[in-house]
Amino acid sequence: MKEKKPCILVVAPYGFNDRLANFAEFTVSRLLAKRGWRVIGITRRENGEPRKHAVHGIAVHRYKSALFGAIGALFLFVLERPDIVHVHMLRNNRVGAASAILAKAFRVPLVFSEAGLLHDHYLVADRDDPLGKPIRYGNAQKTLDLRRLHNYFFHWPLTHADEVVFYSKHNVPIAQKLGIRNVRYIPLIVDDARWETVSASGGIVEQLPKAPYGLFIGQMKERKGWDVLLRAIPSVSRRVLPAFVFVSSSSRSEPASFGALADPLGIRDRVVFLGRIQSNGDLRAVFERSALVVVPSRYEGFGLVPLDAFESGKPVVASRVEAMTDFLENGRNSRLVPPKDPEALARAITEVAADAALQAKLVEGGRETLARMKNRTAAEEWVNFYEKLLRS
Repeated sequence: MKEKKPCILVVAPYGFNDRLANFAEFTVSRLLAKRGWRVIGITRRENGEPRKHAVHGIAVHRYKSALFGAIGALFLFVLERPDIVHVHMLRNNRVGAASAILAKAFRVPLVFSEAGLLHDHYLVADRDDPLGKPIRYGNAQKTLDLRRLHNYFFHWPLTHADEVVFYSKHNVPIAQKLGIRNVRYIPLIVDDARWETVSASGGIVEQLPKAPYGLFIGQMKERKGWDVLLRAIPSVSRRVLPAFVFVSSSSRSEPASFGALADPLGIRDRVVFLGRIQSNGDLRAVFERSALVVVPSRYEGFGLVPLDAFESGKPVVASRVEAMTDFLENGRNSRLVPPKDPEALARAITEVAADAALQAKLVEGGRETLARMKNRTAAEEWVNFYEKLLRS
């Protein structure tokens, strides 16, 4: 009799595409598919994406609404009989909550992961600066209360999971203070699929400055620190770094808040706002033509942009904030500065841009860090975790 392959159902609010190829749910799913697992993904359907298709050996099902996603998850439980369900993220993932409840109903082991617990609006007073005020540990509803139903179901995957796995260390003590059991840390794995699409359209290259530029990539949210970088630019020597490019993962056109800050600073001639980039090849072109990459975040759930910079052989200047300090080391693979400090950021950018020897040192340190994250040991830790869960 042919041996039955283990099956895992992976539920995420978005992803399983080239634009988000370095997200943990996708990298781990690719790994399991290569190891012979049947991997089924459920996620939101973006414009132009098919409802159902195979991606890197993963059977991806996409939905337009949470209701259809939950119904689809129910059918998958009945037809596919998954051995494990892994739900990723609390925010924007109502299908994740439904799938977690279905996992318990069908008696399937439930795993939950979150990139950053402080993205939870119930736990923090300000999601753009979550570390600015005390964390509200008592505000995650664990028992049914009709007055707080949304809070209860929002946190259901976290509070009812059989295993909670974080790929950033800073989440572990937060979860423990929330009273969450079976919490563990497994390092993020990185593979070579991020830049498999290498061709860039001619249009994106034409929009890039001819002069050396610093690169910012992220949502136009204050927690990403784009405003801190804008305030730093006037103090960055034009001679060493004339221009800066801003790529937004959340906006196609320049938001009014960007211009309202850039124009009074007198830096309009030094900044280019590209908006959202859909093509993986275009994104790689933007990285490869940059002089350095700036990550000025107030908070990060993990911080994937530095890894893309490492892959592209670019030096990194970043905020010294939890999650990114899991793998960023000042002076070895990055130049780290205090968050929310434009002058310190400007000094660091100028220092790196003006020093070729320092650039080479940081790039080499980045390559070494990336090599560790791609090694077989890190991958085996994830596979062993799932296999042990199957046996139990």
